[in-house]
Amino acid sequence: MVRRFLFSVVFALSSLMATHALADITVLVPSGSEGDGLRAAAADYAKLKGTKVEIVQAPYSNEFEQAANAGQTKSGAFDIVLMDDPWIPFFAENGHLEDLTPYFKKAGLEGPDNDFLSKSLAVCRNPYNKGPYVCLPYVGNAQMFFYDAAKFKEAGVEAPKTWDDVLKAAKALSEKGGGRYFGYVFRGGQGNPVVADFMPIFWSYGADMFNTDRTKVTIDTPEGAAAMKTFMALRDVSPKGVESYNANEVGQALAAGAAASSINWPNWVATFEDPSQSKVVGKISYLPIPAGTKPGSSEIGHWTMGIMAAAKNKQEAFDFMLWATSSEQMKISAQRGNPPVRKSIFTDASLTKQEKFRHYPVLMQAIEASTPRPRHPKWPEIENAFGIELSKAVAGTETPAEALKKSQAAVEQITGLK
Repeated sequence: MVRRFLFSVVFALSSLMATHALADITVLVPSGSEGDGLRAAAADYAKLKGTKVEIVQAPYSNEFEQAANAGQTKSGAFDIVLMDDPWIPFFAENGHLEDLTPYFKKAGLEGPDNDFLSKSLAVCRNPYNKGPYVCLPYVGNAQMFFYDAAKFKEAGVEAPKTWDDVLKAAKALSEKGGGRYFGYVFRGGQGNPVVADFMPIFWSYGADMFNTDRTKVTIDTPEGAAAMKTFMALRDVSPKGVESYNANEVGQALAAGAAASSINWPNWVATFEDPSQSKVVGKISYLPIPAGTKPGSSEIGHWTMGIMAAAKNKQEAFDFMLWATSSEQMKISAQRGNPPVRKSIFTDASLTKQEKFRHYPVLMQAIEASTPRPRHPKWPEIENAFGIELSKAVAGTETPAEALKKSQAAVEQITGLK
C-alpha cells in the first residue's frame, strides 16, 4: 500500500516536471477568474506565436507559499508569477523578481505606455511608485461600494456619500428587515478577509498602519478608534456570524437580497447580474468608497505579472507579458471577465454600453482614488496578525480598544518598529 502510494507521488511529480520541461514558459496563477483569464490568453498566445505556455493554478492561500519556495530555492519552477500586489515587496526585496528595465530597453521602450492607469503602474514598482518596474499590471481590482439603490432610497438615503449615510440607511433597513434582510454585510473572517473590508474604513477616518516614513506603527490611535467605532456599528446591522464570513458568504448575501450594501470587488458584478445566481439583477448600484472624516479610498488589489529571478526563459516571459497586457489583449481579457488596467478599455464605448460593464466608470474612479496595502516585505504576516484581532472584535471576544492595542503590539513585534 505504502509502495503504491510512493509510486503514485513519484509518478505525479515526474509528470509535472515533464510537462514543465515541454513548456517554453511556466506561469503560476491563482485559482479563479484571474487565473482562468490568463490561461485563455496563454492558449491564444501558443496558437499565435508557437510558444508553449504552461499554466499552474493554486488556491490563493497556497500560491504565495509556492512562489516564495520557488524564489528561495532558486528552482526555476516558474518563469512568471501572477501575484497579488501586496506580495511585491516580499518578492522584490528578497531578490526573487527581475528588474524589467533592461527588457523594456531591449524592446525600445522607456517603460509601460501611458494608457495604463497611474495607480495600476505605481503598485508594479518597488519601492512603491518610485523604484524600477518589477511587474506589469494585468487584473484591475479595486474595491467599490455596492448597494441596492431602491432600498436605500426607501430608507431616505439615495446615493450614500459618507459612512454616516450608509449607517443611517443600514439601520433603517435592518429594522425593517426583521431578520429577513440586513442593511450591510462584510467579511469578518480572520486574516485577509476582515482586514480587506476594514482598511477602506480605516483610511477614510485618517488612520494608517504606519506613519509617512514607515518608522512607526500607528494602529492604536484616535483615528483608528473612530474607524473601529464605525466598523462595529456596521457589524450591528449585518447578519449574525459575520466574524466567520469570507467572500462567498458576503457575495451570496447580496445576490440573495439578504443584505443591501457592502464593500466588494468587481469580480462579483457578473454574479449579481446573472439571473441564474442572483435575485438582484439590475438592482445593484456602484459607488466609490464613502467618506469618513477624510475622502474614501478603495483598497487596490491588482493582480500583476512578474518574472522570477531564477526563471529559465526570461526574455520569452517578458515577451508574453508585454503581449498579454497590450490594449488589444486586455479588451479580450475584459470580455472574458477580468477588469482592465487601461484607460482605453475602461472608456471603450463598445464595452461600457453593455449592462455587465456599467460599473466600469466607477471602477476606474475607484482605482484612481485607491490606496495600496502597506508596502512591507512582511505584509502577509502583518495582515494575519491584524486580522486575528479585528475578527475577535467583530465576534465580541475582545473590545475594539483591546483589538487595536493588541494589533499595535503584534505589528510592532513583527516589524521591529515602535
